Amino acid sequence: MSKMNIEAGMPIALTLEPGTYYRCTCGKSQHLPFCDESHRGGDSQPLRFEIRSRQKVYLCSCGKTGKAPYCDGSCGFSPP
Repeated sequence: MSKMNIEAGMPIALTLEPGTYYRCTCGKSQHLPFCDESHRGGDSQPLRFEIRSRQKVYLCSCGKTGKAPYCDGSCGFSPP
């Protein structure tokens, strides 16, 4: 993931409803952490992910995860 906040050290915790979401990777979105298509014309592409039931998710904000867009604890945070 590019243009992530590597100083954050914490994921973004959100409760999401079922649906398809697009995680911004360019950092230009006015609706972070979600894509608003501000990447157009650039090299970055958003990460598509689906939520099947209402749930709390932890989205990576450091860019170190191996399970993008989700936090895997690579930043030192232990997601439940």
